Amino acid sequence: MGPSSINVAVILLISLLHQGVCEGILGYLLISTPRSGKIQYVKLPTSGDTTGLKPSVLIDTGLKHPQGLAIDHKRKRLFIADPDVRKIYAYTITESNGILSTDGRQTVISEKAESRWVAVDGLGNVFFSDEPQSKILKITMARILRGNTEPEVVYSSEKLSQVSKPGGIAVDNFHVFWSNKRFGTKAGALVKGSEVVDSKGPIEKSISVLASNVPKSYGVCLALNNVFFTDDSKRIFGVKKTGGEVLEVSDVLKKPRGCVWDGDGTVFVADREQNAIFSFAGNMHRITRADVTKVMDVEDAFGLAFLSSASRAWSVLSLLVAAFAAFRP
Repeated sequence: MGPSSINVAVILLISLLHQGVCEGILGYLLISTPRSGKIQYVKLPTSGDTTGLKPSVLIDTGLKHPQGLAIDHKRKRLFIADPDVRKIYAYTITESNGILSTDGRQTVISEKAESRWVAVDGLGNVFFSDEPQSKILKITMARILRGNTEPEVVYSSEKLSQVSKPGGIAVDNFHVFWSNKRFGTKAGALVKGSEVVDSKGPIEKSISVLASNVPKSYGVCLALNNVFFTDDSKRIFGVKKTGGEVLEVSDVLKKPRGCVWDGDGTVFVADREQNAIFSFAGNMHRITRADVTKVMDVEDAFGLAFLSSASRAWSVLSLLVAAFAAFRP
């Protein structure tokens, strides 16, 4: 195959990617609104244009005060922390023609723990914080399949001072990250620990404090090698997963709570007092201040999660196949 044919194939691939992917759906932003007891969602276009976005209702019954959200992308399951009933629920989500729905079945994953935040790793293991008991808990996929709702204690204040009324939580298959809502300047506003604790060594070696700049922090989200977290008033901070300088990303919000990365380039943040969702570019190589833009109005927005679009994934695969075919003689 000659150079001219390769050039044609490359041009075709770029064109297909622009036409086939950029006009599609990047995914869905899911939002919890505690006061209404609802879970809502909006379609996010790959173009990045969020003008006129309005949420649709995904779940409006069976929840008391839903707060933290997490998505198991592989199994298309949504996890919801509902602290008023001390439960974490799971729903199976389906996507059809740009509309999300559930199968109507509500499964109890955990009970008795007063959890406001939840996260799930690539293996389907569910992590959550128990603020009143100062614990980081885990339900493995194996236990979920058996219907065992008794969690394992991964970290607790009984053994670690770095677990102090934990709030937001995030995982990346290797580590669990959590915020602390009490004594953050001493215990750590943001802490990183191994998902699996080495039982043979001191438990302190399994954790590291990434930030201790504020006394109280809430939401935590990961974006590539960056960790972002919100405080109790108006600020968003960022730090590298490996640690280093903690920098202020923004101070223009009022009550920032949950945050989530869309897997592309944008971090979304829920502002409960302003009843809105805001966004900023989160795939920054170096943590720095960012322009924060209002995306849409959502009353009592609290927890956020992101679900990738199946149609987008299929579009990318189809485009790659089409481009490969162009290389054939």
